[in-house]
Amino acid sequence: MSQQNTELEGIGKLRSGSLFMILAVLLAAIGILVIISAGMLGGMFSAASGNVIGVIASGIGLLVGIAIVILIGAIIGLIGILRIRSGFGILKSLGRDVGIGEIGTTLYLVGLIIIIIGALLTIVLIGFPILILGEIIALIGGILIGIGFYKVGEIYNEGLVKIGGILIVIPIDLINFVGFILAYVGLGKVRPLPTVAQQPLVPQVYQVGQGTIRNNGYAYITLYSSTPASIISAKIEGANIMSSAINPTVLQIGNNEVTIFFGNVQSLAPNTTYIITLTINIGGNIINISTTAVYQP
Repeated sequence: MSQQNTELEGIGKLRSGSLFMILAVLLAAIGILVIISAGMLGGMFSAASGNVIGVIASGIGLLVGIAIVILIGAIIGLIGILRIRSGFGILKSLGRDVGIGEIGTTLYLVGLIIIIIGALLTIVLIGFPILILGEIIALIGGILIGIGFYKVGEIYNEGLVKIGGILIVIPIDLINFVGFILAYVGLGKVRPLPTVAQQPLVPQVYQVGQGTIRNNGYAYITLYSSTPASIISAKIEGANIMSSAINPTVLQIGNNEVTIFFGNVQSLAPNTTYIITLTINIGGNIINISTTAVYQP
């Protein structure tokens, strides 16, 4: 799969996850309103008829109904957060700076799991503290997720996603709901970043510092090579003196101390800088490089 396709997959996961989060909020809000309305009507009817047990039963039924709706909403939210987590993970693997969003999804998942456990235990009236703990952890995770969405909008220069991320950070359900809607719409406009074709590295060989030539015919130079290479020959320009021995002839990656024997160099002028041309084989390509050395008899 190409990088652009992978990037599209990550963006798509974020978008579909946002849709699930929207559905989770809608279900929870509508369900709770319906249950509260039904519970209040039932309680009022029981109170009007003087049925105390009916009022208590209506209250318990109301709590249980709300817990069930929260449970269903949390399950849908769990699916959404898993998709968002996957999306952040894919984009992070491509080098996008959205790791904070992935951390947020981890916290949010932990919070949702605790909320589900708390909702189940609420049926026997002992789950409310667990629900509160889950809400706090999910709240922190939600803030980090919002920051992650903001970073996505920043990376892809999509304003709706950035605004959505800001709204998701705010711990108010209605504002979060609007934030996920904006993120969903904005992510539909996001396109992968253009890939930059990497230019092949050009092998390099160059001199480090300045060399010296001695009256015994030896020249000493330091060469840096970015890749293994072979020295074929060396010549002192202006004097037309060719090398008769080079050690080492094979350059390793990094700095190489090279000794070149030219034989009789008595024709050179003392304390004069000469150019030594090296003929080098780099991966089958023959190149000439110029180095400098001072004749110091």
